[in-house]
Amino acid sequence: MTKSIQKSPLKILAILPALIPSSIILVVEPLLYLAKAKKVNLRVRLEGLYVSSLDLKWADGIVFCRNTDPAFDPILEQVLMAHKPYIYEIDDNFFELPLDVNGGEYHRAPEQIAQLEKYLTNASLVRVYSLPMETRTRQYTSRVKLVKAPVNLSSIPAVPPHRNSERLKLVYTTSRSVEDDLSQILVNDLKRILTEYADLIEVHFWGYVPKELKGYPSVKFHSFISDYKKYIQTFYQQGYDIGLAPMRNDLFYRSKTNNKFREFGACWIAGIYSNSEIYANCVEAGKTGLLVSNADGEWYKAILALMQDTSLRQAIQKNTRALVECECSLDPFASLLWEDIQGIVEEVKATADPKNNRTQTSDPMDPGGILVHKFQKVNESVKTFGVIYTLGWMLRSVKRDLENLVLLWRIKKL
Repeated sequence: MTKSIQKSPLKILAILPALIPSSIILVVEPLLYLAKAKKVNLRVRLEGLYVSSLDLKWADGIVFCRNTDPAFDPILEQVLMAHKPYIYEIDDNFFELPLDVNGGEYHRAPEQIAQLEKYLTNASLVRVYSLPMETRTRQYTSRVKLVKAPVNLSSIPAVPPHRNSERLKLVYTTSRSVEDDLSQILVNDLKRILTEYADLIEVHFWGYVPKELKGYPSVKFHSFISDYKKYIQTFYQQGYDIGLAPMRNDLFYRSKTNNKFREFGACWIAGIYSNSEIYANCVEAGKTGLLVSNADGEWYKAILALMQDTSLRQAIQKNTRALVECECSLDPFASLLWEDIQGIVEEVKATADPKNNRTQTSDPMDPGGILVHKFQKVNESVKTFGVIYTLGWMLRSVKRDLENLVLLWRIKKL
């Protein structure tokens, strides 16, 4: 009897700009899933901390996610010079990001867009999460795939959380801590709810509270948690009854994923959603959520309906949880990612030409280069904004780097 030959796990290097929810949900968690299944050996690196030449030499394939900073173009150049296949994951439309929102000017800067175009053009495969981004990406490459985003249910119990029956708990969550223009869609209706039903509800804000709602006794604030696994577990444990997900219907927002729908469903929360394309495509009105227009008064009526109709609220919670279990779980998403990884690696092996080498004039993976870049940014900031501003920028940068290092350590321990 002939024994089947067990293939060695593929060596996959994830190079990320930061450990934000997108990179954790779309890259880190599914790759960890594949690593536990012995299909890949995984290394996770942050482009702004440390990426070594040895990492690149080791890897069979690379995964990028939302990388656009031209300061780290040497990393991409090294990948291209070594003819390493890479997947580029993108779940946002930086081409259409409004200039007046937080991060708009940064992501829309010509040099950022040019770097994004370079990633798209040279990728072995670009994975997108909306039809508008699929259309836009095809301007740069035909190697694009439309994928349905997942939610990791492994750390969330398959039963509803404990709920305090004295007050209904509403929740609004965002990763934007400075400003959030979407909250303005429903702020007037929430003021009315908070005034009329102050003794019956609590409204919990994660990451940001609109200034118009500060001071209401029933408004509760939670700081953004950068560790996504800890965040989603805490979110579930809070036992929220009703989730609020306003959305605009312009090209930028139509290019996003239905992340709120997946999180609400995973955590047994009955959601109210703007009747925009992103939610209209996944919400069955009255069964897995309520769809409303963004006109004043519509959010008030929808919130009141779920407050007063316990049976409807509980049915939506149960139905949405069942739907995300069936259609959005990590297992099929990771399996599809595995197929894509195998595909790009095998394609490169089949077409490899050892004579086709680009000339390398320096070692762009030298970690010293990253440190030089950081000191250059400090010098530029001192000249432009002065010492106080620069010290603040450095402290925020150090805090962010330390948070990312802790998360990387936790990933390595899993």
